[in-house]
This record gives sequence, C-alpha cells and structure tokens, in this order.
Amino acid sequence: MITTTAPKWLPSDPRKRRGLAAAILVLLFALIVSAVVVPAVLLHRHYDESIASLGRQVSTQTAFNAMRPRLTEKLEKLRARDVKKYFLKGASSALALAELQETVRATIESNGGRVAGSSPQGNATKEEGAYRPVAASFTLNANNTNLRRVVYALETREPYLFIESIVIQPQVGSGWKPPPGSAEPDMFIQLDVRGFALRAASEVAPAGDSGATTQPNSGKGRNSDATAKDKGGGT
Repeated sequence: MITTTAPKWLPSDPRKRRGLAAAILVLLFALIVSAVVVPAVLLHRHYDESIASLGRQVSTQTAFNAMRPRLTEKLEKLRARDVKKYFLKGASSALALAELQETVRATIESNGGRVAGSSPQGNATKEEGAYRPVAASFTLNANNTNLRRVVYALETREPYLFIESIVIQPQVGSGWKPPPGSAEPDMFIQLDVRGFALRAASEVAPAGDSGATTQPNSGKGRNSDATAKDKGGGT
C-alpha cells in the first residue's frame, strides 16, 4: 500500500482545502478572461484611433476640395496679370543696370536724399534662368526721416527693387543733442540694391537643361535686414 503525504503548504482542514481550490479556480478563470479581453480591448482602441485619423484626413481633403474652385479662380487671375511691370525693361545687362541706377537715383532725390555716387556690382550679373539680375551700390546723404521715405519708396515701387544691405554712419557723436527747432543731421548711407529684368524667350535654355527657369533669388527678399519699414513714418 502506497501512502502519500500532502504538501506542508496545504491546510489540513478539508474546508480550507476546498476554499483554496475555489480561489485557484477563480484565479485561473480571471487569467483566461484577461487573456481574451485585454487583447480585444487593445485591438478595439487601435481601430478606433485609425478610424479617427482617417476621418480627420477625409475632413481635411474635403475642405481642400471645397477650396479648389476659389483657388483656381485666383490662379487664373494671377495668370492674366501683366507681370512684366514688376521687372526692369532693359533688354541687356547694361541697359537693365542703367535703368536700375536711374530709377534708384530718382527715387532717392524725390524723397529728400542726395546721391553722392553709384557703382555697379559686377558679380551680380549672373543670369538665373529666365531672369537677368543686376545690382548696384549707392552712397547718399539723408536724415532719419528722409531715409525712411527712401527705403519705403524703393521697396513699394514698380518695377520691384530689393535692398540687399544698408550701412548707416551718423556724422555726429552719440551724445549730440540737436538745438530746439533745428533740422535733423544728415547721415552717410550706403545702399546695395538689386533688380531683375526678363530675358527674351530665345535666350532661355530648354527646361531639361541645367539653366531651366527658376525663381529669382534676391538674397535678402524685399525686406531690408538693417532698416525696418515704417509706413506711418514713411509717408
């Protein structure tokens, strides 16, 4: 006859053994339920997030589609505009440069400045696709008020001109105070201005070549990096 002994961790009382067995059964049932329910909940959450993401994409695409007729109309209006007025009219680099210098000189003098001299920038005549850039440096004298007028007039006129850099040197000391009723002192100013002319269609390389049409790059854009445009003070 074979006799077995119960493990020491088992209670000796039969009632307690039945309670322990019931607890183990409940624990196993909970584990089985968790193994089935938890993945289902996680999978449900995953698909909910995917549905929400797709819904946002559909809403965005629908909004873009609704904007298409209006954008198409604006595009047609832009295509119908005469863009040549925004470019210098010179048919060559020399003519475009002469037009740039004359335009800038007239703008400076009509806004209270005095041009002391100008010189072309030879390294700025590299052609960019369908555009012929030209640039020149100008030295002038103007007070603070007239300088704001000059900058505003240059950057809001047609053809478009771009102020690439500006150097301002006051001719009075930092501690100088103007007497009451006196005019503002003039400053010595150096401006680098760039403009663009359109090249003839016969001069532009085919689209497959390296010289394909590109947008002109003015370097600094139409905003001066040293003088803030003040429309209120520039009028």
